[in-house]
Amino acid sequence: MYTALYRKKRPTTFSDIIGQGPIVTTLTNQLKGRHISHAYLFCGTRGTGKTSTAKVFARAVNCPKAVDFGEPCNDCDTCRDILADRNLNVIEIDAASNNGVENIRDLREEVKYLPTTGTFKVYIIDEAHMLTTAAFNALLKTLEEPPNHVIFILATTDPQKLPATILSRCQRYDFKRITRSDMVTTLAAYMEKDNITTDLDALEYIASVSDGAMRDALSILDQCISLYTTESITLDKVQTLLGAMDQSALFDYGGALIKSDSATALAIIAKATKEGRDLSRFTSDIITHFRNLLVAAQITDHTDILDYSTETVERFRKQSADATPETLIGFIKEFSELQNQLRYSSQERLGLEVCTIKLCSRNEISAQPIAPVSDFKSISSEQIIPEQTPPPLQISSQEKESNKPTDIEKNWKSFCGNFTGLLKQMLSICKVEGGENITIICRDQASANYVKDQKNLILAEMVKYFNLPNEPIIVFKHDEGYNKADGNEIFKESIRTQINMPVEFE
Repeated sequence: MYTALYRKKRPTTFSDIIGQGPIVTTLTNQLKGRHISHAYLFCGTRGTGKTSTAKVFARAVNCPKAVDFGEPCNDCDTCRDILADRNLNVIEIDAASNNGVENIRDLREEVKYLPTTGTFKVYIIDEAHMLTTAAFNALLKTLEEPPNHVIFILATTDPQKLPATILSRCQRYDFKRITRSDMVTTLAAYMEKDNITTDLDALEYIASVSDGAMRDALSILDQCISLYTTESITLDKVQTLLGAMDQSALFDYGGALIKSDSATALAIIAKATKEGRDLSRFTSDIITHFRNLLVAAQITDHTDILDYSTETVERFRKQSADATPETLIGFIKEFSELQNQLRYSSQERLGLEVCTIKLCSRNEISAQPIAPVSDFKSISSEQIIPEQTPPPLQISSQEKESNKPTDIEKNWKSFCGNFTGLLKQMLSICKVEGGENITIICRDQASANYVKDQKNLILAEMVKYFNLPNEPIIVFKHDEGYNKADGNEIFKESIRTQINMPVEFE
């Protein structure tokens, strides 16, 4: 049976683990000095080596040679049994499907028994954040004071969902995203070992779209190997497989928008559609492209900020000279909103074309002053360019003291003008009811969930716009009588509002 590449290349020693140097050093030093803790928390994004590190550590604590070298030998009987999943002392639990209090009660009974071979019983709890509150409470005492022969390793992609009482009982290790250079070097070594010809720019592109996750990169590479069994893997072939546009097409499209050349930009979209490219990915790539233009215009040393070749960075810098920073930020905002809207619509080409025409039809996009490059990570899509909003209602001090929810009901449509994009459309079709609390009734459950996620933003704007003395209590509901949860209708209304024209859709 064929073994997937990410399983075939799973690290078997600490030296095989990529991009997690400080964590590997700490764990190996603990093994050499036998300063082993009873509970560990491995957290980080997907594909960064959390479970692989846990399995290596589970072998190392039971391997007699690890005391000297800090590494499992993978040659003794214990190591071979654990590698083959035959050893009963290493128990891997999927918390996503075993998340009930009954499962934890069974675990508490099992930990009392000594290991059949070796020194420790190791429990690896994967996706630990999926455990229920009752399960966490049942685990607390055992996790704090387990028997001397038991080690717990919790792995999670969402550590903020773990109770503080659990976090305080574990040694926490944060796995960072694997850098692009480390990923390319590792992938190239794998392909050379397997005698597979792969272009370096193809590996660089795979590393960039994998977003720091080695498992994602290996899965994409696995698909390429299966598709091009007797051919070398090139950048064009990888992009064809993923439905992505090449770098030159992004530069051409970006240049067309900067020059307000809608005909050229629409032709690029038409060509992409004809070739079967993924327009959602194209939207994401063009956001990244404009971000690169913006950054390239602000910096001189691109080593730590733009992970591209010198020639590509110079090309970014040259194209960015044709646009102001405000215009580039405006492009990023518009395409970020479009990307959000496309999640609720199947008419991707229409949305992209309308956005393109809209951007080419105006000379300048207003924007707030540009933030320093070091602050880019803290800028959200809602903060990049606020649109002009209606002025707050002029309410006297006497009216302010007696302000009632009916004022909010009466001026709700005007208040919705404070927002942009999909949130504005969602709120404008909601119903509002006053009373002790303010109730916002959305069309369907999906809309209610989306609006509820923006609760803090809505509250802040409501206090400011209606001059409220305190933040009101907002309750979100959905109209149970409405059974047509049609995201396309909301998307169409957004399109009509953006271009300010009545449009009929097929």
